[in-house]
Amino acid sequence: MTRGLRRAYPGMRIGLFGGSFDPAHEGHAHVAETALKRLALDQVWWLVSPQNPLKPKSSPIGERIASARAMARGRKMIVTDLETQLGCAYTYQTIRALKRRYRGVAFTLVMGADNLSNFRKWRNWREVASALPVAIVARPGAGPSGRLSAPPGWIFLNARLHPQSSSAIRAQAKLASGAGK
Repeated sequence: MTRGLRRAYPGMRIGLFGGSFDPAHEGHAHVAETALKRLALDQVWWLVSPQNPLKPKSSPIGERIASARAMARGRKMIVTDLETQLGCAYTYQTIRALKRRYRGVAFTLVMGADNLSNFRKWRNWREVASALPVAIVARPGAGPSGRLSAPPGWIFLNARLHPQSSSAIRAQAKLASGAGK
């Protein structure tokens, strides 16, 4: 696990890329790398959530951190259990805590477009939508939607599509474990 809070200084541009990462995969790396390059960020923090409230019970956080570290390449990609350290269960809490702790740091929320379908289910989603700029990276089968008009400060980043998803990886693993019985 990551010890201590991250170092960040006024003027830094940091992407906050949260998720279960259960498991992390090349699609996650693609989203983080696209945001890093296209937005000229200093770092992308992979915030491995203690437990996504909208998903079934996740694998142990240590496994998910190891999985994310295997995918987060380069010194500008920082994998952390910061939400656990701060005691945050929801994105709005994380944003509030980070803005208090790191005054002068320009944070941008980074997400794959596939997260838009559930965005209105997030606790205090309106606060999240207006608290930070949001960068949404294209994902297969997901894109800008008329159901959620993008608030000011949101940007949709078209990029090559990476087909991998955690749901598909878990489904394949489940099939493989059942096939051996």
